[in-house]
Amino acid sequence: MPSRLSLYTNKLGFSDGFRLYKYVKAGKADTSVKLSFLQHPVYLRNIYADRTMFEQIFLNKEYNVPVNFSPATIIDLGANVGYASIYFANRFPDAKIFAVEPEENNHQVAVKNTAPYKNITLVKGAVWHKPELINVVDNGFGEAGFMIQSGEGANTVRAYTIKEIMDLMGIQQVDILKIDIEGAEKEIFETGFEDWVPHTKMMIAETHDRYKKGTSKAVFNTIGKYDFSLELSGENLILYNNELVKAD
Repeated sequence: MPSRLSLYTNKLGFSDGFRLYKYVKAGKADTSVKLSFLQHPVYLRNIYADRTMFEQIFLNKEYNVPVNFSPATIIDLGANVGYASIYFANRFPDAKIFAVEPEENNHQVAVKNTAPYKNITLVKGAVWHKPELINVVDNGFGEAGFMIQSGEGANTVRAYTIKEIMDLMGIQQVDILKIDIEGAEKEIFETGFEDWVPHTKMMIAETHDRYKKGTSKAVFNTIGKYDFSLELSGENLILYNNELVKAD
């Protein structure tokens, strides 16, 4: 198994790989690292979840999937510390990006990561099948595994529907919808999907049956009602709306 230094330099080149390796090894959570492939410095906490997510997105390039159109609107559901949003902002600098993250500590780091990008709007909140105040809960799955459940509690945030987010953005269509919401995909794909699924050109979605049974079933039951094509990238389902992509 290659060392982390070898992994980073092989994937990113010597300069960026060595710089990232030194940063991760130092474990300084309150500093940033400048990498040549990102417009602005990036923050990583000295925790496994951040490092793994960074590696999935920027080393393994799990979001580097074919996009045969120029996306103008991107929604990042479950933004965590903002890596997906800044990936999209660097790849599609002309796109308007709206990111949502419910957990306080993740959101604070996401603020640091997304603030320099003027095309990213970050909101502390959750996505759900209805607008309400909702509780963020820690079921022991780590910083990348916070879940939400109905009712107010110790960590209450505003929950938005996808249609609400589209209205806030002033858009009728979502070009790319990234969904990584730790089981809440079950609710959003079961209720109210008619308002946004047929108006979404492309989805990048991770399902979480390990956290909540029935999430994959809900996604596929709904997608099956429309004309979507499916590909896989790492843990993600890549879903193309054939009607909208064809019409582009």
